[in-house]
Amino acid sequence: MAAASGEPASAAAPVDGRDRSLIEAARAADVVLLGEATHGTSEFYLERAEITRQLTDDARPAAVVIEADNSEVERANRYVRGIGPDRSAAIALSGFRRFPRWMWRNAEFASFLERLRERNLSRPEDARVGLYGMDVYDLYAALDRARIYLRGKGAKAAAAGEAAARCFAPYRRSTEAYGIASRRSSRTCAAAAGALLDAVTASPPAGDTEAAEERFGAIRAAASVVHGEAYFRAAYAGAYSWNVRERAMAATIGQVAEHASNGGREAARIIVWTHNSHAADAASTTMVNQGETTIATLLREGGRQRVFSVGLLTYAGTFMAAAAWDRPGQMFRLAPAARNSVEGWLRRSGEARSILLLGGAEVPPPLAEWRPQLGIGAVFSAGDGGSTYSSVRLATEFDAVLFVADARAATPLP
Repeated sequence: MAAASGEPASAAAPVDGRDRSLIEAARAADVVLLGEATHGTSEFYLERAEITRQLTDDARPAAVVIEADNSEVERANRYVRGIGPDRSAAIALSGFRRFPRWMWRNAEFASFLERLRERNLSRPEDARVGLYGMDVYDLYAALDRARIYLRGKGAKAAAAGEAAARCFAPYRRSTEAYGIASRRSSRTCAAAAGALLDAVTASPPAGDTEAAEERFGAIRAAASVVHGEAYFRAAYAGAYSWNVRERAMAATIGQVAEHASNGGREAARIIVWTHNSHAADAASTTMVNQGETTIATLLREGGRQRVFSVGLLTYAGTFMAAAAWDRPGQMFRLAPAARNSVEGWLRRSGEARSILLLGGAEVPPPLAEWRPQLGIGAVFSAGDGGSTYSSVRLATEFDAVLFVADARAATPLP
């Protein structure tokens, strides 16, 4: 890969040589991880949309996986494939009701979906780019989805759905109540969740593309019950729930890749939209000190997929977040990054936008040092200051970095 370098270019239509080099390097991968330093920055959606457009303009089968629950993403998948009843991306995204709504229910992501649908409609149905979720939080909606699907697949299959529903019923759709109760092994629903997934997976293959997506959506729902059960059980047992979630998301990417390949000879290219903390190499961050892993690390350890990760960073501006979990999103102002931070070093280059291809022999020494790096999740406390920083070695954290000096908040949809 080329040495680190940078040059400004338009976010809407990259034509700069560094942009072309980034796309060429990403095309060689089976999984392309597109990170973001915050969940609510407009430029990060626009940049990822453009990279995704270029990575899906060839004949190779492809799919997009996002850091969201598939129970909410499935409706948007039907829309971009042209098989759903919704008349616009904004309507298709109205199914995103859970926290943090603004993360995907925003104007920038809706614009991406409109363009993806337009391109998909010019392709054969079985060659269209799908959209899938990989998160683990929406356990009960996933259970409902799988249970409804099994009702039409015979008495034995339906019984598996009802058994899983009965197991979770005492907790009144509270993942906290389930997590606390599951500390006792006799109260867990792991076996019922596994039987649910087995029943859905055993359903006969579908004939046409629409039926195939319906079946895969049910499989993803049942898998989400398995992953969600394991995650909440670990979270309330004091175990490393972070790693449980990472493994679940990495497994989902593999399952989507198999589905998108559609039995063909060529492996699908999977483009993942997620936070930098999932796209980074764990050993190049302080996460490894807590025994935490990342999607990027897990996929590389598996060895079955070629992985290319891109970190998206910014120096200052505005962004969307919430003051506390389950609170409405609001716009915050991002104070200029610390001078000794990764972002401070990048800003001193004087470029409004730059791309760094890492991994070469001539990486500037500052990138090989441990430096602070900005990272903000769905929750942000304006008074926390230094808590938004972690220590990283940028030279090996990602395969490439896309830096935008000044950014603005994403635009939430009603």
